[in-house]
Amino acid sequence: MNPSQIYRFLLPLIALALLHPLAGQEFDYGDAELSPTELYDEALKHLYGGDGYKINRNAAISKLKKAAEKGYATAHNTLGSLHLQGNGLFTSPRKALRSFEDAAALNDPLGHYNAGYSYLVGRGAQANMATAERHFLAVVDESTQRNLSPEEFGTFRNARAAAYFYLGIIYSDEDDKTYFDAKKATDCFHKSDELNEPNAAMLLAIRYARGEGAEQDQAKSEAFLERYKIAALNKLHNSISQVLFQGMDREDVKASLDEIISSYADQMSEQIQSMQTAFGVSLLDEEELYSPEQAFAWLKPVATEENHLASSRLATLYYRGEGTEPNLEKARELLEHASKQEAMAKYNLAVMLAKGEGGDANLVRAKDLFEKAAKSSWYPAIHYKSPETAPFISERDAIALVKQQAEQRDPDALFCLGRRTLWGLGVERNYDSAKAMILAASELGNAQARFYYGVYIASDFSWLGPSEEDKAIQAAAEAGYPPAIHELGVKAETSNRYKVALENYERSASLGHIPSLYKLGYYYLEGRGVAVDYQKAVSYFQKAADTEDPIGMLNLGLAYEYGFGVEQDLSRAYDLYKEARLRGSYYAEYAIGNLLASGKIGEAAWEEAIPYWESAGAYRNKDAYLRLSECHRTGKGVKKNLSLAFNYYNRAYALTYYGDNDTQYELVQFKLDPKSELYNPGQAINMLRMLELSGYPLAGYKLAELNRDGIGLRQNAKKAYNKYLKTAELLGTDLKVQLDSEFDSFYSKETNLDKGVRPVDRETEILHEAALDACYQIAFILKSGQIKKTSPQDCVIWYQTAARLGHAPSKLALGKLYLSGQYVDQDEPFGWKLVQEAAATDAEAKFFAAKSFFDGKFPDLGREAAISLLRSAVASGLEKAQHTLEKHEISVEAESEQDTAPVPARKGEDDGFDGPVDLDLA
Repeated sequence: MNPSQIYRFLLPLIALALLHPLAGQEFDYGDAELSPTELYDEALKHLYGGDGYKINRNAAISKLKKAAEKGYATAHNTLGSLHLQGNGLFTSPRKALRSFEDAAALNDPLGHYNAGYSYLVGRGAQANMATAERHFLAVVDESTQRNLSPEEFGTFRNARAAAYFYLGIIYSDEDDKTYFDAKKATDCFHKSDELNEPNAAMLLAIRYARGEGAEQDQAKSEAFLERYKIAALNKLHNSISQVLFQGMDREDVKASLDEIISSYADQMSEQIQSMQTAFGVSLLDEEELYSPEQAFAWLKPVATEENHLASSRLATLYYRGEGTEPNLEKARELLEHASKQEAMAKYNLAVMLAKGEGGDANLVRAKDLFEKAAKSSWYPAIHYKSPETAPFISERDAIALVKQQAEQRDPDALFCLGRRTLWGLGVERNYDSAKAMILAASELGNAQARFYYGVYIASDFSWLGPSEEDKAIQAAAEAGYPPAIHELGVKAETSNRYKVALENYERSASLGHIPSLYKLGYYYLEGRGVAVDYQKAVSYFQKAADTEDPIGMLNLGLAYEYGFGVEQDLSRAYDLYKEARLRGSYYAEYAIGNLLASGKIGEAAWEEAIPYWESAGAYRNKDAYLRLSECHRTGKGVKKNLSLAFNYYNRAYALTYYGDNDTQYELVQFKLDPKSELYNPGQAINMLRMLELSGYPLAGYKLAELNRDGIGLRQNAKKAYNKYLKTAELLGTDLKVQLDSEFDSFYSKETNLDKGVRPVDRETEILHEAALDACYQIAFILKSGQIKKTSPQDCVIWYQTAARLGHAPSKLALGKLYLSGQYVDQDEPFGWKLVQEAAATDAEAKFFAAKSFFDGKFPDLGREAAISLLRSAVASGLEKAQHTLEKHEISVEAESEQDTAPVPARKGEDDGFDGPVDLDLA
């Protein structure tokens, strides 16, 4: 990759991490005098409501302008910032730049910095490197520095660090011959790094790894990577503690910071590992940097089972004995890991398997891998046809081969090289050249090129319009290209022509197109254009999983977890999720977290689930962020931290279009928590009513809870009862079957329950759980005798309904009724059986059963089992279980093996991987 391309790519990302614009610091407020300084302080009080002032932006702007007219540079900077933010002034980058230049004219470093950045990125004026350089040089010029107060020191230090950094960016652009000076750029980055700018350390690591503006030095590069991590964490610590936690208790601030910093440190480690991989790859793939010895040194520490790119490149070095001693066994081992995602690794492993290199020969598997590499458009697999005659090949070899064959007008080579050129994969990115090559390949009869041309050029780049896109896809489909046929199905599906879509998916699937297999699975799962058929859906997911496709494995895992189309097998589901994760499915990370936290495979392991949700969230999974918000909001698996919970909520919100129903419902939870800064029950109730009107089923369930407990609403058992009845309808036909002849006593004959479905994913499972709890709450309200024209004895049928469908608290309540003989014929053996069933997952049931043993009411349980149940309840956070253990002088911790149910073996707990495949999730 051209170094200038690296900097162009990094520049917008780095800009987000820096403070723009840098406004002046807020000073201690003194007596109201009309000096520029006091005018400025008064303006800040009006602007932010300090010292008992009400916020009055007009008054603030007026005082800022008066201070600026008196030559106060900080006021000019603040006015510029307000123009950028649209805070009290119209948003105007042009007027903001004028204010920054006025501050710069007063020889103010912050004014120079803000003006320089504006000219660098073209904000408020056309980008102008000469003017940007002049302003940045003024910031770092010692003669412009004045005696600084302690309040000012940090801000000006940051401005100088950022100015040096951007000067380095200007001098490192190879395409701008006027300013390009590699050594000067490196010097600027060094000075920025000395002022603790983390992004400068990152670029110095890159420059020393690549030998740009300095001698190539791996040791220095590694040192700067570590500096980058430390400086970034320090910067995060300072900014959070100064901005986000003002007014919080000191201990709360420390706990919040420690948790955030720890999480961010893990992310930084993953990012550094990715950079180390990139350094090693560039030292192998780029001709001018080629150094097998240094590449080996970079890649060996990071070639983990989940780092497929590093493993694939390191295998090449072991195979050829470049940079290290030859080791075919090690090369093959690394390729086994990398082949789960890497097309080159599939190809090279196929070559080794066919020839029996590094282990036993396996021609059948070799041919299968070779075919998969060819389907991934890995040109050597297309060109050489068979793994038995194909050579082991590197990325550089592959590029040389495809270029050579493209010059001879080979349509496959033209397409592969065109695709590489379109995205800059190992060659210089050039849209015009890519378009010409892909078009030439399609005209020479390459159906894949015709499809690619339609989807990625005629559509995404919009130079020919949608009609040309449709023609290109249709032509590729008529030529028998499976992805094009699949795309026709997608287009039919978007217009609800499900039968047409189904026909295209079936045709594409018959030609071996994997995404069509799980599309067909969804159709039979959801009944789109066909009758619902779980077994047929699972058969399609199984076919996709048999090809080691991650989405096929994920959906097959869901089938085993929820028991649709197959017998429920949680261990099998867990294993399939892990395999899908290793092959790049970030949604599988989310599913693993859900399974661990569900308590289905032993104790609910919230603490173990959190890293998986964090990893899924890193790939923009909204639901994972909502689960993390729930954890930190409620203290599940972590210490309760509302600030951090709200941070995760905001991340989920950012992934939606102004917040969807799920994120709105999560926001309601903050507004109902008295300890939250957002606490506002009135607003929460209004939001829930709006959600209920929009058809969001959990809203009515939550309103029922508020009516029951009298939170924000008048306590009203009748309203709560009616809303719980409505929520229970989510059980659908299961509800009618369980209530049987009693159904008409609670619902009108017109009530339609056909919409009820079994859970087939986490979202429907949440609704199922809410419906079961609604049955439990209905029973509780009926038992209390609060509803007129009902009998407390009616509670039995509702407890039975929920208990038969697996609701543990209902089993416990029903068990107590049979133990006491209340409303039912007394049956102690059956009562204890229900209690024990509930105790498998419910902490209250564990406590009740164990305490009953120690009270002499349930001797059949046994002392060891009782102790085990109490310890399990303690692990679930039930304090009274711990008090019972202490009362009987029993330690909370088990002295020997774990008492809880066995959990499937969890191997390979690293959370990071090199990136998801292109998922096609419903």
